[in-house]
Amino acid sequence: MKRSTILMLVLLLVIAFLVVYPLSMIIYGSFKGGPPYAASDFTLKGYVDAFSRLTTYLTLLTSFWLGGVRALLAMAVAVFLAWVVTRTDTPYKKILEVAVWIQFFLPYQPIIMAWILLLSPKTGMINQWLMRTFHLSSAPFDIYSYGGIIWVSTIQWASIMFILITPAFRGMDAALEESSRISGASRLTTLRRITLPILTPAILATLVIGFIRLMESFETELFLGYSKGIRVYTTRVYNLIYESPPNFPEGMALSTAFLIVLFGLIYLNQRLLGQRQYVTVSGRGYATRPTPLGRWKYLTLGLVLAYFFVGVVIPLAGLAMGTFMRLFGIMVENPWTTKHWVGVFNDPLFYSSLKNSIYQGLATATVGMILYAFISYVITKTKFAGRQTLDFMTWLPWGVPGMVISLGFLWAYVGGIPLPITLYGTTSLIVLVLVVRDLPFGVRVMNSTLVQLGNELEESSRVLGASWLYTFRKIIAPIITPAFIATWIIVFVTVIKTLGTVLFLVSTKTRPLSVLMFEYWMGGGFAERALVVGVIETLLVLLLAIGARVLGARQGVAHS
Repeated sequence: MKRSTILMLVLLLVIAFLVVYPLSMIIYGSFKGGPPYAASDFTLKGYVDAFSRLTTYLTLLTSFWLGGVRALLAMAVAVFLAWVVTRTDTPYKKILEVAVWIQFFLPYQPIIMAWILLLSPKTGMINQWLMRTFHLSSAPFDIYSYGGIIWVSTIQWASIMFILITPAFRGMDAALEESSRISGASRLTTLRRITLPILTPAILATLVIGFIRLMESFETELFLGYSKGIRVYTTRVYNLIYESPPNFPEGMALSTAFLIVLFGLIYLNQRLLGQRQYVTVSGRGYATRPTPLGRWKYLTLGLVLAYFFVGVVIPLAGLAMGTFMRLFGIMVENPWTTKHWVGVFNDPLFYSSLKNSIYQGLATATVGMILYAFISYVITKTKFAGRQTLDFMTWLPWGVPGMVISLGFLWAYVGGIPLPITLYGTTSLIVLVLVVRDLPFGVRVMNSTLVQLGNELEESSRVLGASWLYTFRKIIAPIITPAFIATWIIVFVTVIKTLGTVLFLVSTKTRPLSVLMFEYWMGGGFAERALVVGVIETLLVLLLAIGARVLGARQGVAHS
């Protein structure tokens, strides 16, 4: 057997161990009667307890309808944004695309806290201003509600869906729309009867991904709904695992049931898309001319700018302002102070958390991208018999909530195969989980880069006697380096932002900025410090994201 084949088999086994083993341990843990760090018997008690409670069915129902409503609203906004940026002659389209792209990278926690500062029914700055200006007896908005959850999630997820569907809009043949217009159809009719039906596969796939991810959402529901009794699946699992003592059997049973539901949705999505065929780009060439909007183009320009103003400018301004308020959301006499900034910078926890975030981001992005590049190369550039299986396994983390992935790893490396070292609470375990969580994204981006490379360079290298590993290191790696670095930065950014995936795995020594911000906020009396950490995290993320944008734009990663 060739050495290259052996290396590919080893890679397949490593990915199976990293992905399939922890996911299978979620099911294993659901049948155990105790936590992963203690010996316990097999039992069905977790399932009996979970599904004998009305709360379980109510939280699942809430997760379903709340996820569906938010996904549909976010998709409607994303379709409009993508259409304006790619299919019309709206002015300043490149600037508009960057504006939406900035929203995509904003961390969840700081933005949620900013909206609380602005729209809290008691102390919200916007509510207070409206009540004084229009002499209202009560606050017109309440962020602690289903409406608040839908509002914040829709704004955030519209940008995410925009990123996912923009390539499909950009690649559609404009001649189809022109034929519709020549036949007398209006612009709105053309959009409704031609553009949207043709793009149904991309829209449907993105809608399902958004629905799944919104059902897995954690921070928004916890911050905006938990205090008002709004319970969803993720906050229910959080409550079960975080209660004292933790109820692992019921929490793992709920995780397993939800995992089955999510994989069922993914399977249904694949079946639906597999039965429909859409061809928008053929061998005869295609046109990409934008649709002229006439004077309506200024309306579309204004609407996209309004989305940017509401989604980025207002919350960031509120976030920054909140860090200088003496009391969170309360405008007292002489309300401004810098003591919260001083308090954060004098707190040793901040520096250790900042160091942990940077270290975890560096380790995850570096180890992950090396792994993603090799996996992508095997999938796209080799004839390895197991490449389809490898590709399938890299998709699996898409359908698993970050919180559930962390529980699977907790069981796998604490309550599973005995290991000579202790991983719980270590940076190594956190990095391992984060590498797996970003596996689908990293591999997909590298796939889009590698498929553009012709085989001539590799063939020439092999003819001259170079090995597969030497060819990859000396030929392929230098060519894909810019895309590699851009994706590396994006992975680093996602690590800095993440909360739910690491919440169950951190210790006092491995706490990152996202968890410190969460503890400040939930601990009581430190909301202003949480805002300070949020501003610092946001600035760090945006600086890195700009670097990724510059590099990605040069190599086409931004549109892949």
